Amino acid sequence: MSAEFDFVLEMSEAPGGYCVEVSSPCGEDRAIADIDAHELLGRLPSLQAAVLGSASRSRSVGTELEAPARQVGGMLFEAVFQSSVQALYLSSRQKAREHGQRLRMVLRVRSPELAALPWELLHDAKFGGYLCLHHPIIRYVEILEPVSPLHVQPPLRILGMVSLPGSLGALDAEAEKESLSTALKPLLNEGMVQLDWVHGQTKRHLFDALLHGCHIFHFIGHGKFDELRREGMIILADEQGRPDPLHAEALGSLISIAEPAPRLVVLNSCETGTSHAQDLFSSTAAELEFTVPAVVAMQFAVTDKAALLFSRAFYQALAANRPVDEAVRTGRIALRADKDDSLECFTPVLYQRSGDARLFDLTSSRRPPPPPPPPEHKHKHKDKDKDKDPTGRGPEPPPPPPPDPTPRPEIDTGRWVVSLAVHPQGRLLATGARKLVRVWDVITGQPTWERRISGWSTMVNTVAFSPDGGKLAAGSTDNLARIWEMPTGSLVAELPHGHFVDAVNFDHSGRYLATGGADATACVWDLSTRTRILSLRHARAVKDVQFSPDGRLLVTASADGKAYVWDADTGYELAQIPHGDFVLGVAFSPDGQKIATCSEDHTAQITETETWTQLFHVEHISGLRAVAFSSDSSLMATGCADGTVGVWRADTGDSLFSLKHNRSVNTLAFYPGGRFLASAGEDKVVRNTRIPEIGP
Repeated sequence: MSAEFDFVLEMSEAPGGYCVEVSSPCGEDRAIADIDAHELLGRLPSLQAAVLGSASRSRSVGTELEAPARQVGGMLFEAVFQSSVQALYLSSRQKAREHGQRLRMVLRVRSPELAALPWELLHDAKFGGYLCLHHPIIRYVEILEPVSPLHVQPPLRILGMVSLPGSLGALDAEAEKESLSTALKPLLNEGMVQLDWVHGQTKRHLFDALLHGCHIFHFIGHGKFDELRREGMIILADEQGRPDPLHAEALGSLISIAEPAPRLVVLNSCETGTSHAQDLFSSTAAELEFTVPAVVAMQFAVTDKAALLFSRAFYQALAANRPVDEAVRTGRIALRADKDDSLECFTPVLYQRSGDARLFDLTSSRRPPPPPPPPEHKHKHKDKDKDKDPTGRGPEPPPPPPPDPTPRPEIDTGRWVVSLAVHPQGRLLATGARKLVRVWDVITGQPTWERRISGWSTMVNTVAFSPDGGKLAAGSTDNLARIWEMPTGSLVAELPHGHFVDAVNFDHSGRYLATGGADATACVWDLSTRTRILSLRHARAVKDVQFSPDGRLLVTASADGKAYVWDADTGYELAQIPHGDFVLGVAFSPDGQKIATCSEDHTAQITETETWTQLFHVEHISGLRAVAFSSDSSLMATGCADGTVGVWRADTGDSLFSLKHNRSVNTLAFYPGGRFLASAGEDKVVRNTRIPEIGP
């Protein structure tokens, strides 16, 4: 299903209510919604009772009928779908139909109290009743970390688990096992699906099973919301069969050990989709989004029969190669059709952080042919032999950088900043954010140039200026690296990867561009011919790339926990720099004598480039996102997930000073003259910090 037909509602706090920003196939709009979130949250207990009262047997008890659900759904619809938004919705729905597509509703809810509301109940009689029965509804969780490639080769491995602590009552788990097996039988027979079960119901049993990996983890059992900790949990059993809760954060950590890692988690347990009104990530499902791309969970208690019906229809839709959002809608309709006065069809919730809802491609059990080899690459420095100085003295040293202008202390970008780069002349600064590349005048703090990238979830992961400042490159989650001419703003090249592009970097001549992606590949491109001349395979995603100052070496950062140094001509591996976790940033010192690397293991390392010996490392209290050298190679800066920026001596590792952002620092860069440092991240502000005079 194409993101071209997504009706995106982005909701956040604003003076006088909540700001609703709409992005749709037929245009954009903005409105202020008057939503009494606290009053609606107070209705949730009676709503829960109505859902359970509409079914026969449940895991908890309740009465009442459908009126509370329709009332809450109507209030939400009336507040958000004001006249102009209704017009966009109607025209977008019609446009999708004309193209043979189904409109998708994507909720980007930034306010915790709004996130805790049951948006799946959106209802208006004029528009056909409950919207979730007509459109897939996705709760999009905005997490910057890109997901690994979602398409897998058969067999698709599903790991099921049943946990029934004795004191929590009976649950027809064997019937649900039977239902799941029946739904998947055709695929099981074709060898496209493999269904395994955890042999027990304890944390140890789950740990042992996850070590073997899976593509889908399906939990059958009980779930609760811990009001004290403000966190969802599932209930496993201890060795004596007594309830043993596993909270969401710990469950996410446990799932992360699986290799291959799950692409989807299905929680057939009650209240695993319930969120606390003060924390966007308090539900089990939302917390798991840090680990997996998509989670299906339950926001209310669910009956045994409903859990069985939903699972059967959901997996049948996945087996028919439908995207996960459409599979959830199919499960809803199966519940509604079975008992059309039941409200349990509104219980499932889909959380997703990947823009592509088609998680698996099950069209064929045959492996695709290998990709064609890259074009034969030319020895790029041989092409330049004719330009060498015949005296043998080598190239002249680069001219000294221009003096830095005095930038504004802060530039409010209005969006999470994922990447930034400072122009070689120091007057301009580029930022990458969701759907947007902008160039800013650092003195006025105003944007001078921007380009929008299509797709509601597309993130601009990386930006870089060419050495002469004439070009700007950007890499994004639509699998492309783009290059624009700065004077004209014209797009001059699009370079494809097999998955998200996480890194771009020009060599010193500006003729060659290195790119790195989530397809575990780093590439070097000749921009004069727009051809790939080198391809370097890694075990995991390539998170950063940088040429050495003379262009002869390339260093890459990988999610496999290592940085690699390569000969940029031959692709020969020269060295490895190990870390204890993902390596997210790399930098060559401008004098070419050192490499800095930073990692999720909380450290940054300095390695010298003669013998590849580590000189020292520095530590933060959380994972590091970015690292950079000053133009004279004397300073190193690091950016941390806890919002800290550290500045260190590059020769000794001594700490010189630090500053604090309100949220994670994703990117930083020194200005060319070395007098200022730009840093930015999730607080949406670029901070320009003056570097104090550093003594000998």
